[in-house]
Formats: sequence, structure tokens, C-alpha cells
Amino acid sequence: MFAPDEMSAPDEPVRGTQRAAAAIAALVALAAALAQAALARGPWYDEFYTQYVSRPDRPWLEALRTSWLPDNHPPFFYMLMRATAWLGPIETHRLVNLAFAALAISGGWAIIRDEPRLRAPAALLVLLLAANRWTMLSGTELRSYFISLCVGALLSLALAGIWLSPLRGGRAKRIVYALTVLVAFNTHIVTTLISGALIAPFFAAAMLSRDKMRLRALFPAPLAAGLVFACIAAIQLPYWSHNTQVFWIPGGLAAARLSMQYAALRTMEANPLILIGSAAGAVLLLRDWILTRRISSSLALSLLTGTGIALALGVVGAIHLARPFVTEIYLVAGMGALTWTMALTCARLLSALPRRVETLLLALGLAASGIALVGNAGAAAHRNSWLGTGRLIARTVARCPDATVHIDPFWNADVMAMAPADNRRVAPWAYQVVAAQLGFRIAPTTSRYLSGICPNLFWAEHQAGRHLDAASALRHIQQGGFAIRSIALYHIGNGWVASDRPL
Repeated sequence: MFAPDEMSAPDEPVRGTQRAAAAIAALVALAAALAQAALARGPWYDEFYTQYVSRPDRPWLEALRTSWLPDNHPPFFYMLMRATAWLGPIETHRLVNLAFAALAISGGWAIIRDEPRLRAPAALLVLLLAANRWTMLSGTELRSYFISLCVGALLSLALAGIWLSPLRGGRAKRIVYALTVLVAFNTHIVTTLISGALIAPFFAAAMLSRDKMRLRALFPAPLAAGLVFACIAAIQLPYWSHNTQVFWIPGGLAAARLSMQYAALRTMEANPLILIGSAAGAVLLLRDWILTRRISSSLALSLLTGTGIALALGVVGAIHLARPFVTEIYLVAGMGALTWTMALTCARLLSALPRRVETLLLALGLAASGIALVGNAGAAAHRNSWLGTGRLIARTVARCPDATVHIDPFWNADVMAMAPADNRRVAPWAYQVVAAQLGFRIAPTTSRYLSGICPNLFWAEHQAGRHLDAASALRHIQQGGFAIRSIALYHIGNGWVASDRPL
């Protein structure tokens, strides 16, 4: 069905060194930027949820029974967070993503070490991921999306390695593939669907060509990982059905299409130079097919991975019509695969260029990734967080220590009413965490004490999508028993602070 070994010849030593140098430089810059942005970025609600359900003062079995299994996704990620809770508060706990990245890089090297034909696209994959906004956004927060991005890219690379040489690479390649599939199937429900869809075209093509070696290499890992997922899903399915009856994600085909389109466009435009190279490489691959009437291995891998991406989006979109669950960040595993497809086609262009031209383009591509990385890191570090409103309160209390700070569950009633049940406790806990971090005290919810000499502050966070005016806020505050006549309302990020005195 496909010509098995028609990718470009193994890299020449000089070209290979140049590509490796570009990839290493991009990885070092990415690691530094991820660490800096992760420590600078303020926390948001979903990260507080992660930290709350994985806090170390809870026994493992109790957390599994009462928090992790009733959640909307497999418990594997929360188990990892519980195991690494010693890293401390959210900002430092995020650095665990650097360990996940290191594992993914090690796995990638195990795959390409004995397969020189994959080294050029692997180097381009690194440049693209370094420039990708989803890499920085997911890598600087305490959620499972960075793992999903890594396994999407690594699974695509592993499938390529198996397709090119099912027997080469030995035990290391088989272990990397098996572990990647296991993690991919048991981290996030959308990642499970996307990963299964990525594997399906490779398995189908091997079936149609009756390629027993590829089937033996491809089939056992998803079978085992799928059984693990099925056992966990059998327990979690009632929770999933209940938890998503009322969900925050908008439904309908238009909403799903916009999320998919946005995720894909941000991925493709991450490095414009490589995007152009990918398009040119795709033209060359098609030209090769027209001239030779044979599908080269590069074209085969691009078609198989592209088919898997299309299948994944189709399956996810169809489920979304019945039960809305698609948003851009949930699709990052597919974006890892899309990045790999771009790297594959761009590598075909590099193989057709003189070495000096390739050297120049690699340098320009690295520079483009660096520029994108700096911009993405700055944007991630300044994302809306609870520290925006918290710092305003901290400055006010520092200037006038008798200032009071009040919170009201009313402002977070919607999220507190959502399943799982831990949502009822996360928001009040999150306010206390921010207050302790910034050095001010929140009054008990039953207190109606008001300072006569300092501002009295009323604080609400996680208010995205709400358009509250001062009159409405004042009316509710007065109805709650606070004897104030007027307020000034300060909107910061997705929260606000109301004060009975100008700040």
C-alpha cells in the first residue's frame, strides 16, 4: 500500500549537527521561559481546584474515592499532582511540567536514536512547539493540558517510528510507545478520544496491507491502555453523565467549529517561516507522488497523521453536539499531532535544499521561534488571575491596616453549585489562600463589621462573563446587612473589588 522506506536519506553529519543544535537551543530557551512564566503567573480557579483535591493532608484512598473518581476526567493527573505536592504552592508546583517535558524529550530521543529519517522532522517539531502559544499556556498552569500536548506530539512521533521500522529501536521504542499510549488514554477524556483517533488510521492501514509486523508493534499498547481506561470509565461514567448535565461550555456545531478553528490556526501560525516551509514541502511530496506514482514514507506519515486528526475532530465534534465538552485548550493533543504533520512536510523541503540554505533557514526558524516564545511567555505571565484583585486589596490594607475585607458565596454560587461537589469548597478556600499569600485577613462570612477610618472592601473573583455594575453590587451588599451608602467598583481581570471609599 505504501512504499516503506522512501523518506530522505539519513542526515549528513553536518546537517544533523546543525538540526540538533537548533533543537537544543530551542529546548533550553523554552525551559527557561516556561520556568520564569510559571513562577510569575498568578493562579486561577481551575488551578485552585487541582491544588485543593491533591493537597497532601488527605489520605490517598479518601482523595481517590471522594474527589478524583467523581471528577470529569480519569484520576491519573490528580495522582501525579498528589505525588508532587511537595513542590509547594501553585506557582512552584507548576514546575512539574518541566519534568513532564524532560520525560517527553527522553522518549522522543529513544524513538529517533535508531531512526535517522525522523531526526529532521523531530528538530522542526521542537522549533514549532517552542513557538506554539498552547505550549506556554498549558506549561504555565497546574492542569493536565501540558501532558496532553506532550503525549499528542510524542504519540505521533512514536507512530511514525513504528511505521517506518517496526522492529528497529528494540525495547526502548516499545516502552516509550506503550507508556505514551497509557498516559494518553488516561489523562483527559478528550485526549483519550484524540489519541485513539490518531492510532486508528495506522492500525487500519496495517490491517489493509496485512502487515503483521506493524500490527504486532501497534496493537498491544492501545489494547492494554484501553482496558485500563475502560475499567476506570466503568466507575466514572455515572459521574460524567451527572456532572455534564449542566456544563459551562457552549453547545452547538458553531461553537465546536470555532474552538477547533481557533486551536488549529494558533498552532499553524506559531512559526510563519516553518508554516511556509511546510506548505512548500507538501507540494514537493505531491510532486514526488505524481512523478513516481508511489507514496513516499513522508507522504504516508503525513496522510495517516492528518487522517487521524480529522477523525479526532469529527468524533469530538459529534459528541459535542450531544453533550458540549469542547473548548480550545482541550484539543491540545490534536495540536501536538498537527505540529508533527507540519514538521514532516517541512522536512521534505529541507532535504531538497543545499546545506548552506538549510543552515540559514534553520537560523531564521530558530529566531522566529524565539520571538514567538518571548511574546507567549509575556502573555502567559500576565494572564488574568486572582492576584490582580488580591494585590489591590493588599496595597489598600498596607496603607490602612484597619481596612476590612469581605467575601460572599453569592458571587460564586454558580460554580459552587456545579458538580463535582468539591467546587463548593474550592472557591472559599482559594480566597483564603490568596489572602494568606499576600498578607491580609478576610473577615468571617458572618461578620458585618465595618471600619470607620479605612476602606471596607468587598471582593469577588472568577466572574468572567458577568457584567456587574456598581448599583447592582451595592444593592446586594446592602441586602446582606452592610450599612454602606455607596461604593466604587474596581474591575481587574476576571474579578472585582468594591470599596465604600475611593482607592
